[in-house]
Amino acid sequence: GGRAVLKLLGYTEESGEGLSFPPPPHGPHPPLVASVTADVLVLRAELDLLLLNQHPNPQFFTQILLGGDEVRLV
Repeated sequence: GGRAVLKLLGYTEESGEGLSFPPPPHGPHPPLVASVTADVLVLRAELDLLLLNQHPNPQFFTQILLGGDEVRLV
């Protein structure tokens, strides 16, 4: 999940107040954390739609997962 990704980016521990990161300059770069978190949330939503057979473009995932050609949006 998202917490595992954040841990890879420097997440240290969870407290009652939320996530704790090391202080700068050793902590993660906030824009990178925000970007990765957003990507994980979008991926999770996409996978939920696929599992419910409600994804509008499941062929995109098939191409990506099977290592097919670059996905082109027309």
